[in-house]
Amino acid sequence: MKVIIVLCLLALSFLGCMEEQKIQKSGKVVKIGVLAPLTRANKRYGYQSLLGLKFANRNKTVLANGDEIVLEVIDTNSTSDGTKKGLKELLDKNVTAILSFVGSGNMLSLKEMLTNVKTPILVTLATNDEITKLNSSISQICMSNQREALVAAHYIKDEKFMNEVGIVYYKNNPYSRSLATQFRDYYKQIHGRNLFFLDFSQKDSFTTFKKKNFKDLKIIFSVLDTKKNLKILEFLKNKDIKLLLSDGAFSSAKETQAQDLHYFNGSYIIEHYASNMRASKEYKKLQKFLAKENLKDSSYAFLAYDGYALLYDTLNSCVDYDQECMNALFQNSDIVEGIAGNFSMENAQAKRKIYIDKIENLELKREIVTY
Repeated sequence: MKVIIVLCLLALSFLGCMEEQKIQKSGKVVKIGVLAPLTRANKRYGYQSLLGLKFANRNKTVLANGDEIVLEVIDTNSTSDGTKKGLKELLDKNVTAILSFVGSGNMLSLKEMLTNVKTPILVTLATNDEITKLNSSISQICMSNQREALVAAHYIKDEKFMNEVGIVYYKNNPYSRSLATQFRDYYKQIHGRNLFFLDFSQKDSFTTFKKKNFKDLKIIFSVLDTKKNLKILEFLKNKDIKLLLSDGAFSSAKETQAQDLHYFNGSYIIEHYASNMRASKEYKKLQKFLAKENLKDSSYAFLAYDGYALLYDTLNSCVDYDQECMNALFQNSDIVEGIAGNFSMENAQAKRKIYIDKIENLELKREIVTY
């Protein structure tokens, strides 16, 4: 028996040496650019995304050929000018690829700059359907507005059997306007009735909202920020009306308004995960990692992890990190092992599970999963 144990230990030791040999550094580095809003209005997106990226990167820093991945992080200051300046800086540094944690509005502002750019770009948060049309080198890890609008409309109409809906959004925000408009139009197509389509970028919007007739209303589709969502939820606390929130809304709320989070209980949300889903070991490890930063779950962190997972697989597959090869795999790839389940890429967009969750005890309880 002792001989067998010794032989097993020797075998494990040999395999360990083989593994060390595989990841032995070559001395070469692969520069990966990161565009992240780390200050001002959208800093929570960038901050949480960066946490997911750092977690993904720490165990997969070295590629199969021994080349080391080095991250070049640029703060966009949450502005279009900062995003343009950051992109130029990364292109000047001749990075191999770019991970973007920038929102739809600032990504769309890059339209002219992106005309001749061939550097592969993965966006994790910009959901606007026009993003991938800016350039053939851009791919989306997140769900598109079109996909989210379809899921939301069918959930309200076909799962909750509600024929009326209210919609609140920001007209001056490209992401909010696009998602709300697509949802409104599609909900009408499946014979739902929009009781109101209210722009909350106006000064008197909340006063207008309170004057609405809520008699037949059971649910409101909201594409607003945390502050406005909380104001609406507080107003509705004694009414039998629920909010269906857009993706990432609860991740933002957890970081900015902890003392008022209880108002979110009972709301629904479209997400890339659920707190009670079957979790992988990596998912649990990331949860612990986030907990150190007072976050349990974060859609932004999870999407950043998935972006890095696709990037890492692609770098290992493309000889000399050929741009044409990388762009092809970013846009159409086989199964990638993501943090919340496997996904693939098709026509520059991720094919993944989308969850409708109900917020209970400040956790996301899975209602349904769509594909």
